[in-house]
Amino acid sequence: MSETPLQPYFDDSLPAFVAALMPLLDRTKIEASMVLRDASGRLALITPQPLPPDQRTAALTVLTQQLPAYSRGERTLLDHAQPGVATILRQSRPYIERIQVGNEPPVNVHLVEQRIVGQDWLTQPAPGWQPPAPMRLVFASLKGGVGRSTALAVVAAELARLGGKVLVIDLDLEAPGIGSMLLAPDELPQLGLLDAYVESGLGGVSREFLLDMTAPSRFGRGKGLIDVAPAAGARTQTHPGHFLAKIARAYLEHTDPNGAVLSFLEQSQRLINELSGLKAYDAILIDARSGLNETTAAAILGLGADVLLFGEGTPQTIVSYRYLLAHLARFPRRSNDDWLYRLRMVHAKAPEDADRQEAFRDAVFGVFREFLYQDQPLLAETGEPLRDEQDHPLLVEEFSLDAREAPHYAWPVLRDANYYYGDPLSDPALLEPSRYERSYATLLTGVMERLGADSGIQP
Repeated sequence: MSETPLQPYFDDSLPAFVAALMPLLDRTKIEASMVLRDASGRLALITPQPLPPDQRTAALTVLTQQLPAYSRGERTLLDHAQPGVATILRQSRPYIERIQVGNEPPVNVHLVEQRIVGQDWLTQPAPGWQPPAPMRLVFASLKGGVGRSTALAVVAAELARLGGKVLVIDLDLEAPGIGSMLLAPDELPQLGLLDAYVESGLGGVSREFLLDMTAPSRFGRGKGLIDVAPAAGARTQTHPGHFLAKIARAYLEHTDPNGAVLSFLEQSQRLINELSGLKAYDAILIDARSGLNETTAAAILGLGADVLLFGEGTPQTIVSYRYLLAHLARFPRRSNDDWLYRLRMVHAKAPEDADRQEAFRDAVFGVFREFLYQDQPLLAETGEPLRDEQDHPLLVEEFSLDAREAPHYAWPVLRDANYYYGDPLSDPALLEPSRYERSYATLLTGVMERLGADSGIQP
């Protein structure tokens, strides 16, 4: 491992900041404080009480000398009584970074991030759905073209075939797909999710507005129902020049009637809760945008959903998921509602070769083991570590490579040329069991198992 450079870059800045402070402040004082990383990436220490003058002078001198680009002048050292600090702390979503300094045990740094974009990625995962609430299932991927939306359409069709009432929501605002896959142009509702995000910041949305956002798909006719809430409705199709103007406003923070400022994630929570309450649905299927943008944060962290993580057997897939899982590892896991169990990898366009499927699973296991399958304290609902009868902390269980119930144990969706350019509206047989049950069998079985025996949908 190379030494930290004299002029550290972003990746080295926080360890260098802590290392510079360690000779001047004891570990207890650093761990009782917070480190602010502002929108530009500069760092500041926020202590509960002001530092003694001599200690403050020494710390400022060291930090400005060793981290000139990452210090903030006099604002590098702050305390709770200084102007503006209370607002920062009130609006912050701190998490713990374990910083290794030399051979000492890691320092638990409470890091507060200020971001212009990406703030929703700091939100703790929402509580997971539980029966009798309808199943929530997010279809997510970090790269496009993996068949994510097609898989959602197949799952929706299968659940409806079995008599289920399904709501499909297109949260891929910038590249809508599932709406046009399940609804013909003349079947679109007047409004879409884009309209809801825009109007919620102006006059708000009513139940009538929500009803104007959904339309039944022809593929749900028969025993069940598929309602679709598209990203863009008929009004946007009539005025396509407004699409980008709506996108520009969809991600803005809004203030609700009670004065609360709502992020995109919080708006999404409210909107999808309201859409889900329109009817007695059995399942809510959400198509997330590919990549690691704000809509992805809302879908993965904010909805309390099971999350299917699609990826092909390529090195790019593994690299991309390292970024996501390394970030998720920052969030605590609780004994009564462990968000990790809501994740499941899906091997998209998988070959039939069992060895190649196993190779993908092994590669994914390596990423999960690197960041999430590690000995770490298991927290009770109160946030305190659970302990055994000998007062030893209970540790999170580590999954084995062949544990079928584990998030890394990927469900294969077989490579099928019929679905490369599949358009169910022009080829309705794509959503018939005779066409999809072979390639999507494992995925459909997994979804049905998650629904459980008490659901209204039975094979």
